[in-house]
Amino acid sequence: MLEPQAAPTIAVRLTLFADLRRFEPKGSSGPRVFVLESGATVADLVAEAGIPATEDVTVGLNGERGSLDVPLHDGDDVVLFSQMEGG
Repeated sequence: MLEPQAAPTIAVRLTLFADLRRFEPKGSSGPRVFVLESGATVADLVAEAGIPATEDVTVGLNGERGSLDVPLHDGDDVVLFSQMEGG
């Protein structure tokens, strides 16, 4: 009998900055690693991290500006910042 094959996965690192750090688990500091299904987007990662979709975030992906709809790849480094206003 054939064993069902697990869906391919990717591992990505997420770092939260500023006000978004309130979504980190208590006692956590520094980046966290998330294992997601292959094809996951930054929005999927945000949801997995427990950040509500209503939060306005700025996305950094591998040192470049990113967006929520960008597909992730194994080993990606994602940083999220709170939207800031100034004047």
